Amino acid sequence: MRINTQQGIAPILAIIIALLVVGGGAYGVKKVSDGKKEKKVKEEQVAKEEKQKEEKEKEERSKPTTLQIKLLELGASGQGGQAVIVATGTSTVRIIVNLAGKPSGVSQPAHIHLGSCPTPGAVKYPLTSVDKGASQTDIPNLTIEQLLSELPLAINVHKSATDLKNYIACGDITAVKDNEGGDDKEVNATMPVPGSSVPEMVVSGESKKEAKVNYTSTGFAPKTITVKKGETVVFENKTGKSASVASNDHPTHLIYPEFDQYKTDQRGKNEFKFTFTKVGSWSYHDHLNSNMTGTVIVE
Repeated sequence: MRINTQQGIAPILAIIIALLVVGGGAYGVKKVSDGKKEKKVKEEQVAKEEKQKEEKEKEERSKPTTLQIKLLELGASGQGGQAVIVATGTSTVRIIVNLAGKPSGVSQPAHIHLGSCPTPGAVKYPLTSVDKGASQTDIPNLTIEQLLSELPLAINVHKSATDLKNYIACGDITAVKDNEGGDDKEVNATMPVPGSSVPEMVVSGESKKEAKVNYTSTGFAPKTITVKKGETVVFENKTGKSASVASNDHPTHLIYPEFDQYKTDQRGKNEFKFTFTKVGSWSYHDHLNSNMTGTVIVE
């Protein structure tokens, strides 16, 4: 008997093709499903990374970059003023000390001490001695966060290298940041500088772009002014005489060489406008009468 192989194979082929179609379809469905899952995982990962980035940026914004410390007069020294602690880079802290009031004719040692004013303890970080009312110190491998974790700390200035036991000015370092608890509205306040009858003006807030210093026969007023980086200070000469505002030291003006009225197109004018782009404590004087001095603190 002869078997028709073509008729016997056809159903088998049909079954095989059907299985392939079904299997291929199942594979396609699985591939689509896997693709959706992979896409969802990637989207979740991107969202997680974005959230971590936002949280990190928020944390960075919340970190203090500048601290101001009032240095109060001690022992009727006639000297007091302000210290500014500024983060420079990622791991360096700059301490700028500025004293007003009765000038000292000698270099005055300064330190960050353990403990609090008026009787701090041992020295934690030595600072550059205060000379002619100002000093600046960079402490590497230190952040403001680390410094605050070591509180209580105080900045203390001594009378002289030979009289370290006599403290002339002291200020506690605190964790309070600029404008903490406030908003970004303009703040323009005057307050007395300890040890001096001349007021200090503090200018902060983004809306305040200019601050004024009047120069009269009695000197610059306010004698010390604090502004934000990028703000402009207007020096108005009301002495009735020629004047030329310039950074210390006299007569070279090299501490902040750009801050020199004589080098600008405002030379000889009774108004000198200068925009401060460098953070620091910048002492200045009238080049034509170097006994008249003042300080601009830039945060």
